[in-house]
Parts: sequence; C-alpha cells; structure tokens
Amino acid sequence: MWNLFRRMALGLFLIGLSGGILLLSDWNRRIQHNKTQDPTQPHVTKPWKLNLLYYVDSPAFEEARDGVMKGFEESGLVEGQDFTMVVRNGQGDMATAHSMVDLAATSGLDLLMTLSTPMLQAAINRAGDLPIVFSLVANPLLAGAGQSNDQHRPNLTGIYTTSDFEGMMQVLPIIMPQVRRIGTLFVPSEVNSVFYKDLLTEAARKVNVEVIAVGVSSIAEVVDGALALTSHQLDAICQISDNLTSAAFVSILRAAEQAKLPLFGFQSSQLRDGAVAVIARDFEDAGREAAFLAVRVLQGESPASIPFQPIQQSRFMINLPVAQAANLTIPASLLQRADVLLGNP
Repeated sequence: MWNLFRRMALGLFLIGLSGGILLLSDWNRRIQHNKTQDPTQPHVTKPWKLNLLYYVDSPAFEEARDGVMKGFEESGLVEGQDFTMVVRNGQGDMATAHSMVDLAATSGLDLLMTLSTPMLQAAINRAGDLPIVFSLVANPLLAGAGQSNDQHRPNLTGIYTTSDFEGMMQVLPIIMPQVRRIGTLFVPSEVNSVFYKDLLTEAARKVNVEVIAVGVSSIAEVVDGALALTSHQLDAICQISDNLTSAAFVSILRAAEQAKLPLFGFQSSQLRDGAVAVIARDFEDAGREAAFLAVRVLQGESPASIPFQPIQQSRFMINLPVAQAANLTIPASLLQRADVLLGNP
C-alpha cells in the first residue's frame, strides 16, 4: 500500500512539473510574440543588407547621406545589428555608376538606396526587381521612374526635391531692383540639370529677367564655362543645382567674384561659401524621409503602393557681409523673413 501511495505521489509530482514547464514555455513564447508585434518598432529577424549609392561628392550629398542614417536611427534601427549599409561613390562617372549598380544587383541586397538623378537612372536600367528608394532627385518622372507620383515602377519609391525657382524670383528683384539678366551653368547630359535650367528660365521670364545659360560637361570645363558666363554682361549669377556644378561650386563663385557679380544659389552650404542669398530645400530632411520609406519597404510594404513624395519646404538664407561687399542693401522685410541670417543687420 505504501509503495502504491509513493508511486501515485511521484506521478502527480511529475505531471505537475511537466505542466509547469509547459506553462513557463508558453509564457516566454507570448512575451517574445508581443515584443515582435510591437507596431512602434521594426521587426528584424536578421540584419537587412543595404547599399547607398551616390553620384559625386558635394555638400548636398553629404547632407542627404547624413539624413538617411539619422532616419534609420530615428526608426529604432541600429547599424551593424539591425542592418548593414555599404556606401559607394560614383565619382561623377556613369560607367562607375553602372558598375556599382551591377554589383548591388548581384549582392543579395534587401534594398538599394540611391542619391541623385543619374544614379537613379542607372538603378532603373540595371537593378532588375531589386527594391529601390531614391532621394536627391529633381524630377523622378524625367528619370524614367513612372508616369506620376502614384503610378510608377513597382519596385521603387522615394523623395524628390525640386528647387524653389519661383521663390528665388520673388526675392531677387527686391534685393536687386535693376536686375535684367542673370546667368547659370548647366549640364546638357543631365536631365535634372536641363529641367532646372528650363524652370529657372520660365520663373525669370515672369518677372522680365533674361537667363543666359552656358553648358558644361565636366569639372574641368566649369572654370572656363564660368568665365565665359561672366562675359555676357550679367547683373548676377543664379546657379542652379546639379551634380557637376554643385561639386565645382567654388570655381563658379571665384569667377563671379572676379567679375564683381553677386551670386545666388539653391543649396544651404553655398551661403557660407559666399552666395548673397540662398533658397534651399532641406536635403538632410530629404534623406531622412527616404530612410523612413526604406524602413516601410523592408518591413514588407510594397514600393508600388507608396507614392513619390516631394520636399516642399524651403529655407531662405542671407549672407549680409557678402551682400554688403557687393553694395547690395537687403530690405528689412527680407531680413525678417530670413530663416538663416549671417552677420548683423
């Protein structure tokens, strides 16, 4: 009888122990399930593999690249733990850009990010079905990305940043009431550069200002092109943003200084370089917003369902010492509007 009782007690103990282990296992499983289902945090089962490809070094690309990394950080992702990012520079050469995209397409990536119109074009033509998120693009439709912001290639989405030419043509005649002719360099082989040249020309026409545009094809041509531009009896240079002229902006600035012509621009970094005034889109914000889109794609959302999104906010910036050196008086109304003001009024 005693042995029977011992066996029954032992059996009940083992049954209870097994049940406890099962309950504990289920409790742990539920905790892990709840963690992975937290909608505020990306679900990462393994580190995502990403490439970030940009066309040429310039302050604009640095701002956008920094914005991309901040965007991932703000999304709760840790580089090296949740994702790996390889950053490559095309050195302003399309053959190199093509090679970089070819390598990306065969590297088992989860997603490709591109900065600039030429790099987006290379990715569209050579990356196959690899998901693509772009930024620092003037007009993605001209690059062959789709028919509209909503109707586009199914494997890509992104952020575009068209310069505020209308805004510039509102402030330029206030700063220079006598302005009648302005000049800019552009790159005929870059669709974004031609697009910007045409937009500047149209915006200037509305305020009775003529635009003289000189084409350049390489950094080596920028110096001679800038000198040729200043020979056209200009009142000012209003330099559009593209890959080539942004990288060689200092050369354009030197030619303007030599000709005693005030220079106006569309990138925030150009203000400290020596522009009188700048109306700039926020390229860092464009990079950050592109990172947010990339996270959505990595979490399973189809790029086809995400419309292209413009960065529309501009920042108006004035460099008072440069304006004073050019004998330009900035009205108080514009000083009050400035988002950034270098020097004391």
